[in-house]
Amino acid sequence: MKEYVSWIGIALIVAGTLVLLISYLLHHTTNGMLLTGLFLIIIGIVSYIQGIKMHQGY
Repeated sequence: MKEYVSWIGIALIVAGTLVLLISYLLHHTTNGMLLTGLFLIIIGIVSYIQGIKMHQGY
């Protein structure tokens, strides 16, 4: 499971970016949609960094 943490992080970053893109294209830029995309990107970055740390043994 340790090697999949960084891949999950990348998937969350892509999902957050897609949420922001879809909300922009549909002109549905409410605070809920924007915050959802932001939180997905932040959680993805944190999990990606944790995956790198676990893989390298820091």
